[in-house]
Amino acid sequence: MKIEKRFNLISLIILAVFIITTVFFNIIAHHLPEKIDAILFCVTGSIIAMTVALIIIRRYISRRIVQPIKDIHRGSSITITEGDFNNMMDVKTGDELEDISDNFNKMASVLQTRIDMLKTASEKEQHVIRSLAMLTEMMGFITSELKFETILQTFLEMTRSLLKAEYSGIFIFEGEQRELKLFKTALSGENDTSLGCARAMIQTPLGEVIRTLTPLIINELVDELPLNHIAIKNLLAIPLTSTDNRMSALLIMANKDGGFTQDDEDTIFNFAFQAFQALIIHEEIARLAVTDGLTGLNNHRALQERLSDEMDRAGRYFKKLALIMLDIDHFKSFNDIYGHQTGDRVLKDIAKIINNSIRNVDFPARYGGEEFIVILPETGHEDAAAIAERIRLKMFEHPFTAETGEDVKLTISAGIACYPSDATEKKDLIKKADQALYFAKNHGRNRVCTYLETVIGTIKEIPVELDNILKDPSLKGIEVVAKEIDARSNYTKGHSLEVAAYAVMLGKQIRLDQMQVESLRIASILHDIGNMGIPDHILNKPGSLTPEEKSIIQGHPGLAEMVLKKYPHIEDILPAILYHHERFDGKGYPLGLKEEEIPLLARILSVVEAYEAMISPRPYRRRMSKEEAIGELKKEAGSQFDPMVVNAFVNLLRQKKDDSSGQKMPPLTKDTL
Repeated sequence: MKIEKRFNLISLIILAVFIITTVFFNIIAHHLPEKIDAILFCVTGSIIAMTVALIIIRRYISRRIVQPIKDIHRGSSITITEGDFNNMMDVKTGDELEDISDNFNKMASVLQTRIDMLKTASEKEQHVIRSLAMLTEMMGFITSELKFETILQTFLEMTRSLLKAEYSGIFIFEGEQRELKLFKTALSGENDTSLGCARAMIQTPLGEVIRTLTPLIINELVDELPLNHIAIKNLLAIPLTSTDNRMSALLIMANKDGGFTQDDEDTIFNFAFQAFQALIIHEEIARLAVTDGLTGLNNHRALQERLSDEMDRAGRYFKKLALIMLDIDHFKSFNDIYGHQTGDRVLKDIAKIINNSIRNVDFPARYGGEEFIVILPETGHEDAAAIAERIRLKMFEHPFTAETGEDVKLTISAGIACYPSDATEKKDLIKKADQALYFAKNHGRNRVCTYLETVIGTIKEIPVELDNILKDPSLKGIEVVAKEIDARSNYTKGHSLEVAAYAVMLGKQIRLDQMQVESLRIASILHDIGNMGIPDHILNKPGSLTPEEKSIIQGHPGLAEMVLKKYPHIEDILPAILYHHERFDGKGYPLGLKEEEIPLLARILSVVEAYEAMISPRPYRRRMSKEEAIGELKKEAGSQFDPMVVNAFVNLLRQKKDDSSGQKMPPLTKDTL
């Protein structure tokens, strides 16, 4: 070993120096005259020689052994205790100390490499953990949010945050042909690019990414991809597809400090692929939730949500909005004759006819049964009528085929109401379209009617003499109107005046004031005035009514409202007439009001009108006794009727001895108040 040889050499040098010095000074001492002086000289000379030799040897040892050892100690301390593995030792002794130094340097280099690898692995692990955490958050958001575009916006924000990029955007394609349906961005201060601009963008190298399903990284300035006019310094494009190829996407990210790497591509692909699959599944579930399973049109729930949004938008921007309600004529009979399977095929065909007759911005929906509704944004009466007429004609000309192969003709009726001219509330707009629809059915079917035509037509049906009575603010002779109303049916003679008698007595019983009692009396007399707009063959039908005929009958409160709106002094009693067929449990018509939402006078009228009908003869059921009718009222208290009103009315009936056998109340006039 070199150090051992070095120490052996030093020992030999010391011994040689000692021998040579001793010999040298002994020779000199023999020539000295005095023996003691010679000895002292010899000793002194030896000491001096040894001292000089030791100094030389110490300096040699310090420079060639001690200092390298100190360098090794200091370097190893910095490397090991402080973790600075970049601190390389520079020991050049040509011996084992230099070997030790080199070994330390190699060990430090290996440790630094391992630490760098661990740091890289740790950073990747942290990145994976962050990616998984964001993916978990994204999954949670997908399950809690309904709107597809809101979820998509959050998805883009997360992808941008994950890679710390300035910009992210996504193209959404449908079908195997990858038809572009949507482009959305997540860039502060920028609006989404139009589909026209997006289509131009995918004519660049971006289009090749979605065609070949191969990711693309560009880490240089991109001139041919303006992307909404922002400067593109670098770009990462990732293709995404659903497992069934029903939907695909192109995710693009731009402007990351330092550019994009393969690790960035792997990270964003793992996150985006899984999130995109969940997003597609959610979109499909959401689509099914708002789609009618038979016709493929939007369902009732989707209609209500869209109509609310469109009416809000129309109100905000002072735009018009039209609603078309369509109903297949005599469809119940058609199903009875040809079967429900044929009926289902007819409904599917009609859905196609509707879709092919409207604009892309219009919103068709199946309202229920054989009824359809189309929302027409920024559309007035004339244009809506033209679209409805187009649907009616296509329906009339379309040959429907029965199971037997027989061609069958069907017709459709349509009613139109417009915002804001006909109604400003959603429920009211639907109700007005419904009234227009049944006016069309009442007047021959296979036709289109607007709500305005319905109002004009209904008012024209009021005889002049009745019109004159209703125009009089004092309503003198109002009983004549009641008799005229009841005369429309063979089974309701005296019905309105008898209902009014019960209503006034009940109003007094529960201590209504004079004005309320008078309003209740007038409402009771006029509550069936809407029957004047219903065809005689339906009103006087001896057997049970078809669903279509029941719907027409149920439209009579709305027709009453249209008739009476032209008389301002009757306006206060309209709610009692309009809502007297609402139920306490919210299952009535026309609006499905419940409990206290139903005006008090309407709740009173509902009870007394039902009681009077039950104790009166009808062709479709036997007349009930007083006790049977009271029992029915009690049974329906809390569901059909207000229980407090029922209790008050039953107590009133039990107090009236003259009514103990179900005898009719005496005719009521204004003078009896």
